[in-house]
Amino acid sequence: MTMPVHDPKPVDISSRRTHDPNGNPLRTRRFGAMELDDTYPDASGNIPDHHWPQLTCVRSCDWTDQPCGLFIEVDKVRIEDHLWFWHGVEAKKSTPCKFEGCSDAGTMMYLSRHIEGVHFATSYRCPYCKKLSSRTDSLARHQKGCKQLLASRAHAEHWKYEFSLQAMIKSVSGYIVPAKNAT
Repeated sequence: MTMPVHDPKPVDISSRRTHDPNGNPLRTRRFGAMELDDTYPDASGNIPDHHWPQLTCVRSCDWTDQPCGLFIEVDKVRIEDHLWFWHGVEAKKSTPCKFEGCSDAGTMMYLSRHIEGVHFATSYRCPYCKKLSSRTDSLARHQKGCKQLLASRAHAEHWKYEFSLQAMIKSVSGYIVPAKNAT
């Protein structure tokens, strides 16, 4: 995927929050023309296990009530953290989605899942039959009746060896960037 050399939709970020409620400065880092959100409460640097540890997938935040212009990691927890730190969206408070052209509403848990699945087009693939689903819970329901999974489990039971459920395959799209501060 090619990197943008300039932002085709520049955002006025002069009114963007710069400090969290405790007065701590919110952090960002530069990657080429991108400004990445680097403010996470646990500061663990944990990277989703679907990429190499040095890389992560980011997408542009299009939250419209307060200018943002930042790129955030495609992960429900990172989206939730970003919404709280940069936009003041409180967890467990019903908040409408303010992505451009969206009128959906829900609690923070639902909202971060909604943004990851709908706006960032994240999907999960069944490792047995390759069926795609936008959410892990719907794929888990599918797997209860997946013919290929059930056949694999029956085969293991018949031949008396241990059956281990394969992990769902997460599919994301966006820009792949270094996970750690590269600047």
